[in-house]
Amino acid sequence: MSRAIILVIVLFGAACGSEGPFEPVDETRAEEIRAALQDRSFRQFDPHVDGSPRKGVILDFFDGLRLWAQYAEGNHAIHEWEISSSEYRIEQSASGAEIRLVFTAPSSRRTLTTPCDDCIPVQEISISVRDVFDEERIRFRVNDPDGALPSPFPVFTSWTRFREDEIFD
Repeated sequence: MSRAIILVIVLFGAACGSEGPFEPVDETRAEEIRAALQDRSFRQFDPHVDGSPRKGVILDFFDGLRLWAQYAEGNHAIHEWEISSSEYRIEQSASGAEIRLVFTAPSSRRTLTTPCDDCIPVQEISISVRDVFDEERIRFRVNDPDGALPSPFPVFTSWTRFREDEIFD
């Protein structure tokens, strides 16, 4: 088989395995998705909440979208940062299976090790969601195509079930 044919087969296979192009959703669909996520908080730890060392991530939907991450050893946080935006754009894959939440005018903040504001390049970072309306199956993935998230991240770049937290007033 020639190299050109092999390349076409590989590219076709890759295209079939992806969710296809993403398009903005209409305002009605966007409101449905925002309503499903509003005032909810999800967290995940690797290997677990008491592990040492561990990575922790929180996604929350209070006043927009916030991604918080921490790397800790024992009871001590070593690295900690967050990306937040009061607004986010919603896109959906051609297949309809994946929703992408894109930060609008995001700000970033690193708390540890060296505090700084807007020092993390966040232009291409987004959050993907599957099964947004199914509380038992909802899954998230952090998209960092440029590898901009600080060490020791990226965090949960594959589909991950985040535990939902109950927030009490």
